[in-house]
Amino acid sequence: MQNISDDEFFLFLWDNLPTRDRLHLLQHERRTVWLFGAGASRHYGLNLYGVNMPLARDFFSAMHKLPTAHGLHAHIGPLLAYLHQYRGVHPIDAIEWSEDIEEFMTSVERELAELGDKKRKGQLTDEDREKSISLSTVFNNMTFILANVLNEAQDGSSHSAYSELLTFCSPEDTFITFNWDTLLDKALAMSGAWNPNDGYGVCFSAVFDGCWRKAVASAPVLPSNWRLLKLHGSTNWLVPYTGVHLESLQVESIAGEGDEVFLFWHASLPYETHRGRWRGGYGPTCYGYYPPNLPKEGLSAKGILLGEGKHHASASYKRIFAPFDEPVMHGVPSSPLIITPVRQKKYEDYAGTIEKLWGLAERALSEADRIVLIGYSFPQTDTQTLSLLQNALSKRENQIELVIVDPSASMIQERIGDKYIAKAKGVSIYEQKFEDYVSALRQEVPSLVKAISAREKTFAEWVQKLEAFQNWPGYAGN
Repeated sequence: MQNISDDEFFLFLWDNLPTRDRLHLLQHERRTVWLFGAGASRHYGLNLYGVNMPLARDFFSAMHKLPTAHGLHAHIGPLLAYLHQYRGVHPIDAIEWSEDIEEFMTSVERELAELGDKKRKGQLTDEDREKSISLSTVFNNMTFILANVLNEAQDGSSHSAYSELLTFCSPEDTFITFNWDTLLDKALAMSGAWNPNDGYGVCFSAVFDGCWRKAVASAPVLPSNWRLLKLHGSTNWLVPYTGVHLESLQVESIAGEGDEVFLFWHASLPYETHRGRWRGGYGPTCYGYYPPNLPKEGLSAKGILLGEGKHHASASYKRIFAPFDEPVMHGVPSSPLIITPVRQKKYEDYAGTIEKLWGLAERALSEADRIVLIGYSFPQTDTQTLSLLQNALSKRENQIELVIVDPSASMIQERIGDKYIAKAKGVSIYEQKFEDYVSALRQEVPSLVKAISAREKTFAEWVQKLEAFQNWPGYAGN
């Protein structure tokens, strides 16, 4: 018989505890806010193509490795046309072109704003009008490209570093993310202790779970107060199609002033979408280039009335996407609710939903015993996020522990500022990737099991029984 060490034994016990029991044992642990940036999701590459979740700097490289850029389902024509005409990048060479997506989207937005000013002053030339059409279509195209790249990259096993992290989270923890991907969403749902119907802090008008319903059919059976706050939106949050209007050059919704938000959870069978271009084979939270059309009954009367001079319009390119005429589908065309990566992020576009989430995030940070920053570098454009953290540390001086996890953690510490760092109860720096931090947490499991045993009599008795069983001469296990 091969004996195992006490540390291995305790780790084995922790890994095999039911989630229900772990949550019970962790209920008296520090209330933690876990705050994630793009660096946290970077580790995931369990899709069919072996492509890791992209960062801003390599987004376009990832796009060319995924179905987003291949075949007749690759709706990237407006992007390629813009690059060819205004950046001098021939479509054949586009695969080699790489630019930080935030820098790219910012430049497009800036040029649109400049042309919008000229239009209001009546100074647009014919060349300007042609460019405004190209800029508008590429901006709208990029919203769907963003969502599709992430959907393709995240469409794989629900197991990730997020899943491992949840085994160390107390039932009172809150998760704040600036990522649009749904890796954390799926990990939370897989745990059975989080419900997508109300776990986002968003009141959805309807949920797509095989078909449009009032709520996702299944519900968790484990008690927890886990809340996932996605402050920049999510690929699986849908709104009536929203994009840059060709006349106003402003971001507008085809549904007028309605503020309804819909949740996409899972589709195993075809659904109605733009021109019937449904693509199947995706797992939970993921869909092809076009998400499902929204049910009109899920929109308020105000929301489905188009403003004066507006109408639903679409284009069909016969013998390009299909050999015959494509069908006109029912419902309202949709687009993902994501705050696109531009320098001046327009939170007011979705004020009803996003502002509520920021309020919940502010409250969670101010009530936390510990704040753990993972893969979030506090870019200089996200001043609102930095202010939230600084205010929380100031309001509860010497009461909040701060943990920074990132290969550039020291730089992040500098961005927060010595003045505010000094207000934390303690600061821990982990200059490592998210997955390495999770491995470090696993090394602390033996100490955690011993600490819980000291205060939980029933748990201590269970551990002792299994220890005795392990040492029983007739036990032949490892």
